[in-house]
Amino acid sequence: MPSLTDQFLGLPSGRTHHRLDGPTDAPLVVFVPGATLPMFVWDGLADAVAEAGYRVLRYDLLGRGASAAPRITYDAEAYDRQLTELLDGVQATGPVHLVALAFGALIAARFADRHPERVASLTYVAPDGFGVRESPAVRLLHRPVIGEALLKVAGTAMLLSRLPDYSPRADVVEAVRAKFRPYVSAPGFQRAVLSSIREMPIHDAAAWYRPNSDRGVPTLVLWGSADRVTPLPDEARLSAALPHAQVHVFDGVGHLPHAERPADTTTVLTRFLASVPIS
Repeated sequence: MPSLTDQFLGLPSGRTHHRLDGPTDAPLVVFVPGATLPMFVWDGLADAVAEAGYRVLRYDLLGRGASAAPRITYDAEAYDRQLTELLDGVQATGPVHLVALAFGALIAARFADRHPERVASLTYVAPDGFGVRESPAVRLLHRPVIGEALLKVAGTAMLLSRLPDYSPRADVVEAVRAKFRPYVSAPGFQRAVLSSIREMPIHDAAAWYRPNSDRGVPTLVLWGSADRVTPLPDEARLSAALPHAQVHVFDGVGHLPHAERPADTTTVLTRFLASVPIS
């Protein structure tokens, strides 16, 4: 199978770390990470989708992983520019499938709404926008000056302390911790996260999700019933935001169903992708 190792593109919005795998002439599936974890969060699932015959693109958001961390406002405009430039940079032709985790679902939803001709389908894994679990300390981050001071003193400890909530399985948590630790103190990372949670609708994004659903964009929602990071909302709230989505809930699974139930997640996702016609 044709494969490229990790690559970098000097985009106008910032140097972007990415990776392409899979057949060059296959439909493109783009994996969008969440607010904190870099693109390694898709390890396993992205590889399985490539092995299923898709072209797969994964990347680090600006301010995360090995991508640049410019001094900008990390809002919808910034993420939309990065994804647009990245797709142009890898010469993506035709509509793509977007698979997004948590905070990344906000990015994917806004991108699909602004560029409907470029999106074939949407898959949201534990999407933000239905309320997220925040400790009193995290809530302080939303306050100007206080948030910056708190992050400077305790940012690394706060970010690492959230990891046990990602999964009820200790092995999954430890695997994430080992990969995440080298990035948690990277220059600009914590500043980017702080700006992101202030600028994006992490608690109520129904107005971002609903237009794509009303327009009939094929949409799959994957969620773990035991997710403690972005808890599964009640059926009425989820249906109000995504009335036409296919919803698959993994019983007893946490925030990363593809890490806890890789084979099942791959099966559900690839069956959905195969059902979507590419124009």
